[in-house]
Amino acid sequence: MNATVKKTTIDWSSPDILNHLFLHIKNPLDTIMTASTPSSVENKIANEIIFSSSKQINDLIEEILNEIKSKSVSLTIQRRPDIFDIYESNKNVQHLCSNKITPEKVTKNDQNWLINLEKEIYNSISKSDLDLYELSCKMAVSERQLHRKISNLVFLTPNKYIRVLRLHKAKQLIENYIQDSISQVSYSVGYNDSHYFSKLFSNQYNISPKELINSLS
Repeated sequence: MNATVKKTTIDWSSPDILNHLFLHIKNPLDTIMTASTPSSVENKIANEIIFSSSKQINDLIEEILNEIKSKSVSLTIQRRPDIFDIYESNKNVQHLCSNKITPEKVTKNDQNWLINLEKEIYNSISKSDLDLYELSCKMAVSERQLHRKISNLVFLTPNKYIRVLRLHKAKQLIENYIQDSISQVSYSVGYNDSHYFSKLFSNQYNISPKELINSLS
């Protein structure tokens, strides 16, 4: 009997990506272990090998997950701010910036600050009215300092910077097959008007959300 395989979707931008990956591995592994339980003489040896190997992998995953939950180990992937990758790969974003972003000239502390800022923005990205005052409070700076620091580090106003990240997140949702409806993607990144969203998306990526979705189908 053929089983219907459910497509796995992973949000690669998640700050907890390793934990998600382990869970995605563990679920199908549990299914293999259940299906491989020895039930007949002729399949017993093969099933025992599969079951034994799967159990070893499963036990290792369980141990790692327990360590993550107990916070006794840190599995945070060291990375740089998304805006750097977006800038380097997108001429439209480059033209949007008032100056050239040079990542190697940005201190590690400032990069970490940007990463934390991006995390706060992503956590509230579905809000159409993402409040800059609230965002500045979460970053422990004044609204004026927030504006100045973003402008100095990435040469964008806060609103333009947030817009770039909204559209970047939208592109990820489409490319990772997490959502395939323009209205759903639009709402997910804080745009209630899907037509306006599509216009902004096209301006940033030179392709409409509909065209990108169709190209992946």
